[in-house]
Amino acid sequence: MITNCRKNRLGTVDFDGKFLKMRKPQEFVVYPMQDSGTQIKVQSATRIGLIDLENGDVLMSTPKAGGACIVDLRDDFRKFTLPQEDVQTLRQWVKSTGSPAAGGSVGIYTDNTGAMAL
Repeated sequence: MITNCRKNRLGTVDFDGKFLKMRKPQEFVVYPMQDSGTQIKVQSATRIGLIDLENGDVLMSTPKAGGACIVDLRDDFRKFTLPQEDVQTLRQWVKSTGSPAAGGSVGIYTDNTGAMAL
């Protein structure tokens, strides 16, 4: 379940996500997308994942107490599919942040042009 989508300081999207057997939602950040495509990288304090905004397929690491990194998706992960309504909500939010110079509220800009192609 995806709730509370919002734009963050870097000009990308934050959202609260509760997936699989999580007891409570965690705050996830969407990484900037330099390349076009339908897959986004997301990360929380203990998990990292890839979400395909075309079909809703998710590859999510299991929780790591010290924080998860992209290598965790190679060995210890879960696959599942998001409901289509969550996929569309997330897709609209990510697309709305597409810009060659996203952010700027703290003097930092990021290339998020890939989000414009969604």
